[in-house]
Amino acid sequence: MKIQDVKIYVIQRELRDAGGADMKRDGVSTKSKMGEIPVLNIITDEGLEGTSFGRDGLMAAQYLDSVKSMLIGEDPHYVERIWQKLWSMNRVMHLPDTVLGVVDIAIWDILGKSTGLPIYKLLGAYRDKVKVYATCLHYTDKTSYVELALELKEKGFKGFKPHISGDPDFDIDVCRAIREAVGDEMVLMLDPVGLYDREQALRVGRELEKLNFTWFEEPIQDTDMIGLKKLCDTLDIPVAALEVLPGSLYTKAQYITQGAVDIIRSDTLYNGGITPLKKAASLAEAFGMRCEIHCNPNALANAANLHVTCSIKNCEFYEWMVPAHLWDFGLGESIQVDADGYAHVPQKPGLGLEVNWDFIKSQTVATL
Repeated sequence: MKIQDVKIYVIQRELRDAGGADMKRDGVSTKSKMGEIPVLNIITDEGLEGTSFGRDGLMAAQYLDSVKSMLIGEDPHYVERIWQKLWSMNRVMHLPDTVLGVVDIAIWDILGKSTGLPIYKLLGAYRDKVKVYATCLHYTDKTSYVELALELKEKGFKGFKPHISGDPDFDIDVCRAIREAVGDEMVLMLDPVGLYDREQALRVGRELEKLNFTWFEEPIQDTDMIGLKKLCDTLDIPVAALEVLPGSLYTKAQYITQGAVDIIRSDTLYNGGITPLKKAASLAEAFGMRCEIHCNPNALANAANLHVTCSIKNCEFYEWMVPAHLWDFGLGESIQVDADGYAHVPQKPGLGLEVNWDFIKSQTVATL
């Protein structure tokens, strides 16, 4: 079996209201960036197709277009060889990890379909379902966070992780209010998306310890290895980080060996694909650490995350962003959370989800 054709679409979908929630940095809206999505479709000479959704719209699509010639003629069973081939081109092409992720997910989708197995069983299945915690975009008021936390608890979610403003006083107040509202039994985490400096992070971390939060995520920038090490050495609450650190699993090894992280964060899109995520989780396991997998801005990448999660032991949760319509699009039927707060991994071959090509083509603004 050989790759015969590679098709790339860019869709521009209209986002519905997110209830006033958003994440902005220097005026750039996370919510607005979730509307323009590259879609990769890899087609083999045996008629099998692998599909994945990416991020960053036309920019990512142009990178994908630049690697088409490297994919044509490859046997998709050689998933490791293809990934290493693209990784080796970083020196001259400066491919973003997200581009490698899109390609790798689509290749694994073909591999699963060619064997008749869901991806998690190809990886070596550990379980069929996993606990879910919900996460949200930023709100500007405390009440919205508290109301959402109570709503999620009522729906059966096992945990809640707010993304927060970066103002320590406001953030501590929000965390206290959430804990008081949901009680001690709900798992809580905090993610300020790297907005604190070292001193602010230490102050907030101390308060989270008092509130029995489960982990403190990306308190400062992932690139600040020294600062992260100081926080890990000083705080009792586990520090989770590295989901946006460039360099796939290779840079994570440096942070682990330096004691600069307690829980690594990784995923299939931002960190280069299913292939390196499985390796990163094994690396963390070898050091007695968890690899908690980060959610993505589309449903196929999140399905890929779930397949890896269900193939490893050292990931406790599946992350679920609310409102779900921000990322849940382009499929006939997608992953859902059951009444007990679990996500069940798809059982059909490959990613196990059917792409709604009528929707994709109706939203397409460019093809490459």
